[in-house]
Amino acid sequence: MRGFLVILIVLSLFLSACGTFEVSLATPAPAIPPGSDLKATAVPKLSLASSSEEIQQAMLESATNWLSIWMDGTITQYAMDGADTPPQISREQVWIDLSTNRFRILRGPGDGTAETFKACDGMTILEMDLKTGQSQSYPLPEFAAVGQFVPTPEPGYGYPQPLWGQIGTPLSQLAFSSDLAQNDGTFKPVAIEFVADRETVVVDWTYAQNDLPSWRMWLDSETAVILKMQSFGKGGGETIQTEAAVNQVIYDDIFADSLFRAPSSLPQFGDVTGISSDAAQPVSTISPQLDSLGEIYFYVFDHNYGNETSKLVRVPGACAAGPGPCPEAEEIPTPFGLNFSLASLVWSPNGDVAAMSYPVSEDGNKAGLFLFDPEAQTWDSLTEFNFIDPPFWSPDGNWLAFRVQDGLGSDEIYAIKRDGTQLTNLSANEKLPGDGGPYILNGWISNNVILRGNNLVYLMRVEDGFVRPLFETPSAESDLVPSPDGSFLVYFNISGQKTTLNLVAPDGNTPRELAAFQGASLYPMVWSPDGAQLAFAKTMGDGTSGQDVYVIGRDGRNLHQVYYSRNASISAISFSPDGRNLLLQDDDAAGRHIFIIDLSAFEQHMLQAPNLPLDWWWLAPSWRP
Repeated sequence: MRGFLVILIVLSLFLSACGTFEVSLATPAPAIPPGSDLKATAVPKLSLASSSEEIQQAMLESATNWLSIWMDGTITQYAMDGADTPPQISREQVWIDLSTNRFRILRGPGDGTAETFKACDGMTILEMDLKTGQSQSYPLPEFAAVGQFVPTPEPGYGYPQPLWGQIGTPLSQLAFSSDLAQNDGTFKPVAIEFVADRETVVVDWTYAQNDLPSWRMWLDSETAVILKMQSFGKGGGETIQTEAAVNQVIYDDIFADSLFRAPSSLPQFGDVTGISSDAAQPVSTISPQLDSLGEIYFYVFDHNYGNETSKLVRVPGACAAGPGPCPEAEEIPTPFGLNFSLASLVWSPNGDVAAMSYPVSEDGNKAGLFLFDPEAQTWDSLTEFNFIDPPFWSPDGNWLAFRVQDGLGSDEIYAIKRDGTQLTNLSANEKLPGDGGPYILNGWISNNVILRGNNLVYLMRVEDGFVRPLFETPSAESDLVPSPDGSFLVYFNISGQKTTLNLVAPDGNTPRELAAFQGASLYPMVWSPDGAQLAFAKTMGDGTSGQDVYVIGRDGRNLHQVYYSRNASISAISFSPDGRNLLLQDDDAAGRHIFIIDLSAFEQHMLQAPNLPLDWWWLAPSWRP
């Protein structure tokens, strides 16, 4: 609601060319209901012979002359007098369907691509930043769903078109000329000109207490829609301050429903159908110089009812280097149906294979641990249990450690060699304290698994089961995340309202506080491949403040917030092989997507591939080194 009031304040200043003018939320006259048979007329309403009263009335009734409109145009902001700066030009495209209270807006620089997208399907408004891919949504207020709105002027008051109050952009304002016909002044026709291949009557509007016009408007002679407008400032004059001009306009076209929903790809400027002008460009290829970025694997899920489909796919890691073209994603066959919750592939240290645990029975009560060869695209089954958590690789890539559950409340820790041999129940080791379980698996240091239980940390060597305690863990609720070389462990600790991110050596010595927050939890926590940086997500305890992603140096320096999630749904954080980019999955108003953060410029964008719709869910990404 606050955003709507801001728009109304701006509109009140725009309408009040001089003197006092109040914008009212009340509707002085009933709107023409949506679904009526009215549409754009072919009978001219305006001419050079039209009086000021006739022009004003035509503008007030303009919305009865069309049911839908599409406009493509530019907005030019000129520098103030004496300023030696070039005009600022932006481009805007507008789709408005009054019969269904739907709209779609694209905006961006005059010579570039669209940067913002806003759409309403008649019930919900979706806003998307096309540079970052992030979006938000909120309901269309009931008072805005009025269809063809005709206000009744009252001295000192203005009643803007309620639907435009939710759109709020300069070019879309021209479609609702009734908003600009409610102030005290004179409308004078001065010429006939063509704009966007339409005949227009050029009209100067002069406020009642001024001698010079404040606006010049090019009114469509048939519909009274403004196709071009120049503003000369509050006091009137001849110096143009702003100009909005329509280059193309189409009335009463039938718009596809998809134009007003979450887009299947990031939209760009195009034609009335919404098809981008660069849609026919050939699929790109990735240059050999970017091969060092490896590959990104993830799942896509068509969640539309009756057509639910999941696929595992991969794209070159270079697709994450920027928002430019990416080759089509390659589908990876799996020996099991993707019918249950999906987890990221877990790559071996050198990226030659990936491990994955997944249900293999129809009821989901039996899972297999698989090894995936990305070159041969083969899947080898290592073992089966009722339930298997995502595994951890040993630093040398020879072992996998994982937790299994029997479905009855019991769990155990196992290890197995990558060739499927030496399956070992680590929890059954007699050298572990009997009262310490159930033990929590926190990864590896060298050829030892890290087990945490009963507020103590243990290392267990998998070859012979040798166990030695490390130190007393500061918090039984905190995972310990080892650095790639095993030289440090990172964890978070909560004490009262203070949450600290801490670093400690495996011997428990030299603990160091890296960062501190109030009333937060830190999860997940991920190391960069070289161990020089940490990335983590911070969630506030109240659960209402969204979620922040931070990156910090191992020395505690250069703490940066690099991403914000309104929905607190961040998962699967990982670094690129070179440590220069961060990848994560997040939910937004348009679905579930994968975002990339450039850690050198702190810029973000949404991962895209030509053959994968963005209105599907993009899930559980992993970055193969």
